[in-house]
Amino acid sequence: MNKEKILSFWRQNRVLILILAGSFLASVVYSFHFRINPAVDARAYDNIAQNIVSGNGYREHLTGELANDFAIARVGPLYEYFLAGIYKIFGHSHGVVWFWQALLHSLSAWFVYLTALLVFVDNDKRKKIGLIAAVIFGFYPDLIEISAMLMTETLYLFLVCLMIYLFFLYLSKGGNWRPALLGLSSGLATLARPPVLFLIPVILFYFWRQKLWRPALLFLVVLILVFMPWTVRNYQVYGQFMPFGAAGQFNFWIGNYHGGSGEQEPTVQHQQFLETHKAVDINSESMEQFKGFVFNYPAEFLKLTLLRMNKYISVIRPMGFWFYQKGLGQFLFIFSSAAASIILFVSGLGGAIKSFMEHKERFYYLLALTIATPLIIFITVVETRYRFQVYPLLSIFAGYFFTYLFSGRKWLLDKVLLLSIALIFTNGLIDLLLSFAKLKERLGLFF
Repeated sequence: MNKEKILSFWRQNRVLILILAGSFLASVVYSFHFRINPAVDARAYDNIAQNIVSGNGYREHLTGELANDFAIARVGPLYEYFLAGIYKIFGHSHGVVWFWQALLHSLSAWFVYLTALLVFVDNDKRKKIGLIAAVIFGFYPDLIEISAMLMTETLYLFLVCLMIYLFFLYLSKGGNWRPALLGLSSGLATLARPPVLFLIPVILFYFWRQKLWRPALLFLVVLILVFMPWTVRNYQVYGQFMPFGAAGQFNFWIGNYHGGSGEQEPTVQHQQFLETHKAVDINSESMEQFKGFVFNYPAEFLKLTLLRMNKYISVIRPMGFWFYQKGLGQFLFIFSSAAASIILFVSGLGGAIKSFMEHKERFYYLLALTIATPLIIFITVVETRYRFQVYPLLSIFAGYFFTYLFSGRKWLLDKVLLLSIALIFTNGLIDLLLSFAKLKERLGLFF
């Protein structure tokens, strides 16, 4: 590429390049400033990755038999192998992980931008929509923070953003091999975080509706091939069909029990079971406990489901209550996280409403993916970081809504904006009233 082409590329894409570079630098600076040591889940992922590199296999501890090791109950296995690959090449360096995760976060913002261009291909402001979406996603405080930790979110969000982009790319332009790439990205994303599986029915519905049988078959074959090595390995070790490990089923139990809150709050009973049983027993016991709860307490299950729906979109549930920050710095991060969630959920809902009113196929599929994303959370457990998967989708809707708003003179009086504000803040107020004691306890750290 000669100098003139480079200058032309820069002139055409300088805003996007600056956004992506800024997002990358923000993640890198945050990571190396706080240098967060792995704890709890992050420490487990780190240990598993080191054991893989040392030749001891996918296990968290070296004591006891492999079949009794708790690694299978951790979310994985893709992130642990991602870490192991880095450690194998660069040595056991958290700094290198932070660098790669910052890069993945920036690339995710790029895929959000590209997806927006495809979804709003008929809109003459599609580039502006994509840039706004990339800014919202790329500089979202929670996502910058999580990229500074050894957690699964940054990797699986990158794969989810790639998966969504490839879906709309195929929807727009077709292609013989794109279903295979879509199957590969979908499989890897699900191996990184199993709830991604709930996006796949939307893709299959598109194939079915368009009668694209061969692409659908290619998609499914590649998807199954991605899962096969992990599934075979688990069957050899545990004698059970376990394509997703044992982490997901446990959430059905800890999120649904008599007197529970719907959040990830294991009881003494849960802890005792984990201490006295093999990790693989989690699957069967969790589902038995879940079915028993739904059968014996249907009204309470419905209540918990509604509470989880309320908490999922609540703007009073920011990130930031982590061990590595204290005092004013933690308070400022929590404030920025809450402000970002208000912007994202209000504008995202507004964009979804406006898109629905446009009656276009691409908008319907984007909306279907958005609706499918939290379904499993609604019946298991809800945590703030569990809703990250919907952020790229909401960012695209938000980019569309901001572009629509700023094209009018009296945008502050826009009916869709006022409706979105009313719905989001009413939901937040309900959550505040229901969770006031817990919120007061947490804010008591600062006052």
